[in-house]
Formats: sequence, C-alpha cells, structure tokens
Amino acid sequence: MIQNSSYLLAIETVGKVCGIAIIDAKNGNPQLEYLIHVPNMHDAMLAELIRRAMNDLQIQPEHIQAIAVSEGPGSFTGVRIGMSFAKGWCADGKTALISVPTFHAMFYAAKDFLNIESDSSLSIIMKSHADSYFMQTFDIATGKEKTAIASVSFEQAAKGLDDSHVLIGDIHISDCNARRLHHISASHPTFIAKYGLKMLQEENFVSPHDADPGYHAEFIPTIKGQKS
Repeated sequence: MIQNSSYLLAIETVGKVCGIAIIDAKNGNPQLEYLIHVPNMHDAMLAELIRRAMNDLQIQPEHIQAIAVSEGPGSFTGVRIGMSFAKGWCADGKTALISVPTFHAMFYAAKDFLNIESDSSLSIIMKSHADSYFMQTFDIATGKEKTAIASVSFEQAAKGLDDSHVLIGDIHISDCNARRLHHISASHPTFIAKYGLKMLQEENFVSPHDADPGYHAEFIPTIKGQKS
C-alpha cells in the first residue's frame, strides 16, 4: 500500500478511444495510461480500466486527490459517460472535480510541436456526425481562443485555412494550405491529465452539482443501423 500519496485521475471518453491516465499530482510524473481502441466500449470498460489501474498501482480511492474529466466536445454518449462517472465519484466532496475543455487540452499538448515565430493560428477539428465537425481556433503565441467552438460542415471547416494555420484533429483537409500537425490526431487521457494538473494548481475546480458536459451541438438521435 502506498501511503500519503496524491494522484490525479484523468478520464477521456469523448471520442472513439476510451481511456484513463493517472499522474502524480505533486510533480506531474505519469504513472500509467490505459486505452481501449474498441468502439462503443466506454460504458462497459471505464470503471474496469480504473479498477485495474488502481490495483496495478496499489492505491485506494482516498489516494485520488482530483479527477480531471474531458468535458467535450465529442460523442454525446461518451461525454455523458465520463462526466457522470466523475460527478458520482466526487459527489461526497472528498475528491476535487476538474472539468477539462477538451480542445484546450489538445492545444496545450500541441505547444511543444509549434513554431511561435512562424505559426499564427492552430485550428482543432473533430468529427461530430454525418458531415458535421466541431472546430475551434487558438492564437498560438498567446494560447487564447480566437473563435468559440462551432459545429461546421466540411466546406466551412476548410474555408479560411491558409499557410498561417496549423491543423490538428481527426480530419485531413487537402484543399487548403494549412500545415497538418500529425503528432496529435485526437484527444488522449494524458492530454487531459496534464491540462487537468494545470487547472488543479490554479484551483480551477467545479462542483459536481454544477458540472455539465460540453456538447456544443444539438443532439440528433439516430435509428439503429443508421450511419452517423
């Protein structure tokens, strides 16, 4: 048993990958990251991944100082699963809840690969459903949002992307001059953990009662067997 330890548990369920990461909340050192690359396994495997991770590290729930959960945008079902689990865990007030804006965590992870002197903007694009995509643009030098998260079509996403833009996400746009950063194609638990630690250090918490998923689009139900 590890005594007097403080860890941050990160949960990522907004995309195709269901995963968790645990880092040392004192120094940011990564402890482990577990991922499931099988679609639609979030509800079945999230709790099991956490159980296995804590067993492997030989820690108990009281060693988890904070939970950082990816708030979206992303899959409606995935966002709900991750947020609901985190809110349930933190409901007793013993564990801090950190609601991590997914695109901010991705931008934070991309900073090490960017050239501030030559690059102006970074645009993040994530598939929503059908021909709909989530998109947001950041100023690389300041890290501030240049646009809010928007739900756009493929054509709208490609419009205005010139050679001053760096593009990351799970879409390849060939008819624009933006530079593609291949190091990051989706959000991962480690990204959520690192940005979550930053928010923890800033005491940027949220009450489990007030935490809400960041859907950023209208929910459109699909018929079983229908492609989205």
